[in-house]
Amino acid sequence: MDGFNQGVRAVMAGHGCDEAGPFLLLNDRAGGGQVRFDVRGRTFSLKCLPMRRCVGRHDLETHTNMPCPFDEALPEDSRDTMCPECRRATGFNPSFYNADFISPQQRAYNEKPHVVYLAYFSPSYVKAGICGAHRGLSRLLEQGARAACIVGRFEDAYAARHLEAALVAQSGIVETMRASKKEELLCEQRYDFAETLEVFARVLDGLGHREEIHGAGFAPEEPIDLSRYYFAGPSPAHDRLQRVDDAGGIASGLCVGMVGSSIVFEQVGALFVVSLKDWESHEVELVEGAVLREYDFKPQQLSLL
Repeated sequence: MDGFNQGVRAVMAGHGCDEAGPFLLLNDRAGGGQVRFDVRGRTFSLKCLPMRRCVGRHDLETHTNMPCPFDEALPEDSRDTMCPECRRATGFNPSFYNADFISPQQRAYNEKPHVVYLAYFSPSYVKAGICGAHRGLSRLLEQGARAACIVGRFEDAYAARHLEAALVAQSGIVETMRASKKEELLCEQRYDFAETLEVFARVLDGLGHREEIHGAGFAPEEPIDLSRYYFAGPSPAHDRLQRVDDAGGIASGLCVGMVGSSIVFEQVGALFVVSLKDWESHEVELVEGAVLREYDFKPQQLSLL
């Protein structure tokens, strides 16, 4: 089970996706390390518990995660997922360009190569962002983009931010998106990569004619379909996916994929989507080979679109 001992409580430290597929990051409170749990193709149940603890820290130089050395408990009403000490040790602020203070760790990170991307969620939702060049694909997969296009490569974060700021100033390009909106689009909006290519063609053509964008280093590359990373093949049709509004704190079934924080389970031939967006920093219990919660199937009207 990827080094994780069943029956021992863990802390859900995050999630991600790479060429091998989607995964959860679990801090093993007994073993003291962090474990990657690959989810696709596995039958399991994950139970979210009320207790919250610090998810740990990230080393911006080595790109490694470490559980909180203090196993610090977090207040129930806190929005933070890190204790103050781990936050200081990490020293990362994604909005560094608005910050009064930049940590030495972030300053060194900002001086490394960065990319600017456009992430596609639906024809009406295209998001711009920047990240370290080494995180390009993993960052896009982590946030659940359905498709993406790198539109600029830069020597540092400051040059990349210049292009990002120009992009989000344009109509139709957003800078942030809620996880709930991403899940809504996943379950309610058709995804077709051929249609996505048409949207990208229109968007990129329009942006390329803007002097402030062209002059900021706009250099779009070929769009990529991210479905194969999430599902090991095409994305399932949206009208097959049912959102589970009340999972009872249990994610359960045969996992067929995961898009961002939305995990997709199969139960008796039906596909259910459970949101894990609020589970980070919670203690969890993981049981493999068991379905501890059966979701109610609601007949849906199939769309012809």
